[in-house]
Amino acid sequence: MNALYSFPKAAAFGRMVAKGKIYEHTTPTKKVKEQFITQIEKITWAYKLSPATINLPASAGVEEIQVFSVRLRTGELAHEVLLTIDKAIPSPILFELQFNGKTRYVGAYKRPNEADKNKWVVSSYFQSTWMDDDIERVNLPVVLYMGALYQALLTAMSPLKLREDETLSNLVARVDLLRTKERDAQQLEKRMKIEKQFNRRVEMNRALNELKKEIENLKD
Repeated sequence: MNALYSFPKAAAFGRMVAKGKIYEHTTPTKKVKEQFITQIEKITWAYKLSPATINLPASAGVEEIQVFSVRLRTGELAHEVLLTIDKAIPSPILFELQFNGKTRYVGAYKRPNEADKNKWVVSSYFQSTWMDDDIERVNLPVVLYMGALYQALLTAMSPLKLREDETLSNLVARVDLLRTKERDAQQLEKRMKIEKQFNRRVEMNRALNELKKEIENLKD
């Protein structure tokens, strides 16, 4: 993804979000609270994308999409912080991170818990590259309903392309599996470098090649 969105003026909300208000709806650890302080300068509830503001009908689980602009103190933001905000807001969120004249989008696939509709299930996070704030902005994707808009926003950040007839939830599961396999491969490569027994190195190399095949299949 290499484009910044131009959100409709009718969707502008522009309210600052106090960190204390987020804490009221969640139970962040001491470490996460420290990350809020050291990593975040300001949080703004920038836009509310809804049937009333962008003229798209609501979908099951996606009645609105909130856009939160987060001004950072450094270029890093722990995903635990984003998860804390996601848990406090009962709606899908697109995060717009801002730092040093650049912006990146971050978001997780967020859906109502089937067992408890008052709770939400939040996937791991997708993120775009950092983009210069002065690049030309583009309009939101042209879609027919809120759920399709949410899918378009998330897939634009996904490291994998959506396959034909693949659902958003299946794409998220494939990305999660890819990350697990890549992490396993990295760990195996490190172990191979310090393994002294030839037979063990052969076995580990065979396992690594299998992992690499699985990784390529997931990317295909």
